[in-house]
Amino acid sequence: MARGWADRGRAVRHRHLRPADILELEADEGGLVRDRPRLPRAPALDRALRGAEGRGVLLDELPQLRVRPGGRPGGLRRAGDQPPLRARGLQKPQDSPLFPPRGGLGGAGQAGKGRRLLQERGSASRYSPTVSDPAALQPFTVLVVDDQPIIGEGVRRILAALPQARVEVCAAAAEALARARALKPAVILQDIHMPDGDGLELVAQYRAAGELAFTSVVVLSAEEEARTKADAFARGANDYIVKLPPAAEFIARVRYHAAASQAQRERDAAFRELAAAEQELARRNALLDQVNVRLAQSNRELRVDVGTQRERLDRIARVSADLARVQDLDIMLTAILREAVSLAGCNSGVVYLVEGGSLRAAEAIGATGAAHARLPLDDSTFVGGVAQSGELARLDRIECARAGRDLAAIGTEEMFGPRTKSALIVPVVRAEGNVMGCIALLDGHAIRRDAHGFEEADEQIVTHFASLAAVAVERAQLVRAMILRMIAMAELRDPTETAGHVGRVADLAIMLYDRWCDAHPDRADRGPRTRDSLRIGALLHDIGKVGIRDAILKKPGRLDEAEFAEMRRHTQIGADLFAGIRTDFDESAASVALAHHERWDGRGYPQGLRGEEIPLFARIVAVADVFDALSARRSYKEAWAPAKIAAYFEAEAGKHFDPELAEILLANQKVAEAIRARRPD
Repeated sequence: MARGWADRGRAVRHRHLRPADILELEADEGGLVRDRPRLPRAPALDRALRGAEGRGVLLDELPQLRVRPGGRPGGLRRAGDQPPLRARGLQKPQDSPLFPPRGGLGGAGQAGKGRRLLQERGSASRYSPTVSDPAALQPFTVLVVDDQPIIGEGVRRILAALPQARVEVCAAAAEALARARALKPAVILQDIHMPDGDGLELVAQYRAAGELAFTSVVVLSAEEEARTKADAFARGANDYIVKLPPAAEFIARVRYHAAASQAQRERDAAFRELAAAEQELARRNALLDQVNVRLAQSNRELRVDVGTQRERLDRIARVSADLARVQDLDIMLTAILREAVSLAGCNSGVVYLVEGGSLRAAEAIGATGAAHARLPLDDSTFVGGVAQSGELARLDRIECARAGRDLAAIGTEEMFGPRTKSALIVPVVRAEGNVMGCIALLDGHAIRRDAHGFEEADEQIVTHFASLAAVAVERAQLVRAMILRMIAMAELRDPTETAGHVGRVADLAIMLYDRWCDAHPDRADRGPRTRDSLRIGALLHDIGKVGIRDAILKKPGRLDEAEFAEMRRHTQIGADLFAGIRTDFDESAASVALAHHERWDGRGYPQGLRGEEIPLFARIVAVADVFDALSARRSYKEAWAPAKIAAYFEAEAGKHFDPELAEILLANQKVAEAIRARRPD
């Protein structure tokens, strides 16, 4: 007997149907069709099944027949030969949304209407679950590779409850690989047995195709067989489903695999961007080397000058070497402005950067109200005019009065005040020729009382310095972009590791270090390179979490012992990312990543260091990291009150934390809270 049926609730699959073999169709309790041998053949059945070999049979194809329910022989009858029999009560379609609600096939009002097999009362979503947060998924494609039309239609109806899903069906194994390459689906539902090919061999072909690297492959089978499942996973399948499961389970599995595919594609794109940034950084480093060569040549030519000009050039040479080793943009801008103010002999200034069609005051010294202010990128202000034209401006109040323009128009009255008497505004120009910002210096006579405002020598030296600063700033911007991409990759894995969190930890770490330097002037190094190394190490302290499984990072409850042991590995993974130390940046980042979970009492991990065996930067980041975590609201906790945080650090001083650093934090808790407020999540 040709057996062509599956368990109740599963799709019927006839592999060897021939009109001569099939003598009767019968509806079982699940509304499925099966065959019986050696009974009188119905001629109408012979005609209806002609050509049906190798595919599923739908009752929709037998409109002139009635199906007899139950388990007794009796043969098929033409419509009208006898009244329809009442079907036994069918189950509601929780087992599969392919079948109609109670009443079934052949029941009162249903007999003789084979198309009821796929007809439902209402939409498919009536029997489908509500997908939680469906908007989190981007639109994606599901490719169903199955020779049975009923399976493709069933999948389409189930996934109607998932609006982002677009279902495509391929009935031929020979066409499946080409269709998959053309569609690049997020999920492939692959039938394990097909008349014209081996489903498991197709799984291996999908896995060998580079363009399908991020596609989840789910094997569909009519049977639960351990050896077949093992073979499917060995070929590269992501899942194995006995078709078709309950709608809620099916939607959840498809949504899970689609989300995994989407996350892998985003992560791959982030890695490609990171590689491109590294190449661009190498190019900029080469450009910086060329600028340094030209600077050395300029220094040799300009050494014919004497006195102050020679001293300035020597200083620029030293600054050039220092800036080449600074990585963090904020620290670099501070160093550039401080050096420019010193070179020009003035007492205040502002560095502006072109951002989003306007000028942002990125760093200020002695200019009241200038920090983070914005100016239009036009000639309504002197600074905007210089950024627009690329030509420097040397101004004093008398000349501006003669020209009928107020010197306060340098920026805004609130920034520079009515007492500003002179200004030197120099554009910062990229190697390609476009302006990336300006350095505005004010009151050139304030320190050198023998001078009247800025002089031509000031123009030359500051312009020379600005050309060096342009390359250094552009390089620092590329480093920051690369770090932000690394942080974004970590955030894809661990939602708590946000750019806001790591930025606050870095700011808090710099504040704690500055206060520690105040207490240890004999051991302190306040140079930009040291602060730069600390800041970047703090930004990347948890970068090792990119190597921890999502199931652990995103687990809502407490981790068990094995899971916590794996989570601890993120410290070593983070340190390994900076292996082969070449710069202070790499050394600091590796040290902080490895040791920021060590405890003062020696009970931390991974090495169990205690006291001052723990590097200073790691001890500082540990305090900053815990303070920000306790102050932040998370899905699993509310933000702690300041008094509760203070009590915690008092209790853990000398246990978890360096007691001196804990005391520094408590003495500056208001400052720390203000730092947090500047960088919300």
